[in-house]
Amino acid sequence: MFRIAVCDDDKYICSEIERIILDYGSKVINDINIEVFHSGEELCKFLSEGEMFDLVFLDIELKQISGVEVGRRIREELKNETIQIVYISALDNYYRALFDVRPMHFLHKPLEPEKIIKDIEKAIELVELLGNTFSYHQGHNFYRKSIKGIFYFEANKRQVKMIGVDGESYFYDRLCDISQKLSKYHFFLIHKSYLINYAHVIKFNRKEVVMSNNIILPISRNKSDEVMRLLLQYEKEGV
Repeated sequence: MFRIAVCDDDKYICSEIERIILDYGSKVINDINIEVFHSGEELCKFLSEGEMFDLVFLDIELKQISGVEVGRRIREELKNETIQIVYISALDNYYRALFDVRPMHFLHKPLEPEKIIKDIEKAIELVELLGNTFSYHQGHNFYRKSIKGIFYFEANKRQVKMIGVDGESYFYDRLCDISQKLSKYHFFLIHKSYLINYAHVIKFNRKEVVMSNNIILPISRNKSDEVMRLLLQYEKEGV
């Protein structure tokens, strides 16, 4: 799913962009989800709760927290460089102020549908190029986590616990399905209950692995040969 946020205090502009995106989404394969915000505060609160977007269409002249300030918080406070930001404005004198936010593009009002679509397609290309994120659902909320920040997953009945550099998250999924999604990033099962990220393995033997957060995880007997083969293969390849 490709997630887009539209943030503008002009409801007509929001509706216009949303209509263009929905029309585009109905004609392409990509599954696009849109969230609309009418203030910078509302968008910042949403992001601070762990929500993620691939692309944000962001008005500069928001009333209380400006679009420039929202972009700064995304880059500096949330440390997020993966969200692509497209600023929209009726004015042209913001280029210098936007330098530190590193936006993908700047659109001038009145908006042109073909330019919005071009920005969506460019952002999709960048997401696929940069990639390296894992997406999951908690209830009705959708989240995306940087793969390099995940230590391992632990199965607990129907739930999965994801342990990462910024804490733990719980969601419903199957470890085998997650393993299939992440195998290309060198995640593999060492036990029916543990799926680990090889990038965070600092020590191992036939019985256990030590992760970079100093947690020791057991290797099951029936997985021992396969796990050792993968570990030694990755060591040899210098992954």
